[in-house]
Amino acid sequence: MKGLVLVSCLTVVLMLLLGCAGQQASAPQPVPQAPTPNVSSPAPEPVKNITKATEPPPFNPIHLSYLMANTDQQGRLQNMNFDYYFAEKTACGGRPALNGFMAATQPGQQGTGYAKVTVYLDTGEAAYSEMMGETDLAFDTAKPKMADFDFAFYLQTITARGGKTFLSGDVWNATSPVLLKGVNAFGGVGDYSITSTGSDKVAGLACKKFTASIKSSNMDGQILMCVHQLDDMPLSFVASAGFPAGENGPAWHLTALKREKSPVAYYSQCLAPVSCPALSKPTQEERDACNAKGNSLESKRDDKGCITAFVCLTQEEKARGSITNSQRSGCAVNEQFIQQTANCWKQNGNVNYDNDQQSGCITKVNCNAPSATSR
Repeated sequence: MKGLVLVSCLTVVLMLLLGCAGQQASAPQPVPQAPTPNVSSPAPEPVKNITKATEPPPFNPIHLSYLMANTDQQGRLQNMNFDYYFAEKTACGGRPALNGFMAATQPGQQGTGYAKVTVYLDTGEAAYSEMMGETDLAFDTAKPKMADFDFAFYLQTITARGGKTFLSGDVWNATSPVLLKGVNAFGGVGDYSITSTGSDKVAGLACKKFTASIKSSNMDGQILMCVHQLDDMPLSFVASAGFPAGENGPAWHLTALKREKSPVAYYSQCLAPVSCPALSKPTQEERDACNAKGNSLESKRDDKGCITAFVCLTQEEKARGSITNSQRSGCAVNEQFIQQTANCWKQNGNVNYDNDQQSGCITKVNCNAPSATSR
């Protein structure tokens, strides 16, 4: 603008000078000289301080380590380790999210099971893939699958499916129970009541205690949980969980929170949460009739892990399904492993499998059956 004003002023001055030069006098007379216009150069503009847009801090990777303890039917303690690695903060479907994976191992057993994970930061809900081998983590072929449970983001997912955000004031800072009706999650549909019950510390981290009271198609009871919230992002996760005293069930707790990457090769992939259609659970009469035949009533699932029906299976049929679901898709089902698994169950034993680290296929069946003296 200052340059335009200056050009206009100079144009006016030139027009005046040219106009005066074009007039002719009848007799030479001294012509008064027009004063030289005082046209000064424009003052230089002050240098502006240009502030560079503040860039968000780089994402600090997250590593959560859990230990789960469970007691089998013979009273023997069985431990499992779960590790979550989140390597990238991104956008999935236009929503802020963390992408990573979970690794599951059992002390004393060979093999590790993996599943890719996406956690949506706007709600806290988590989505999982099918289980896979380590090699599969490096590709983009993972497919979302309904999770039967969630060790790290259970309350967050339940709350999101109930139409609320866990870290919002409506839930995180609620002073009375939060009721969630008709929640479809983890293979069941039902009602939940989330109650804040105080505070605690787990693995040196402050956490907030909650009681989840559940009445759903696949579970009735309570789970006691303590939840930690990170300072540098809107992410919370379960720090410890278990069932009330006197009730059988696993308990798990966070053993370490580290801000580090995984050494395992991983290709980031967005996963969408899976919602399954509601299905009524079998009656006790139906279960008793199946058990009377020496069989067991088991769920039948589709390729997304959703339960589509309940069927009465022999121990061999149940073993085939267990082996198929415990190894990577594409692995052959070993008939000898089927018989070993079925025989173990017929002895009231518990079964777990060794998986090849690379392929994810089962290599061995381990049976923890009662000893002869305890039968």
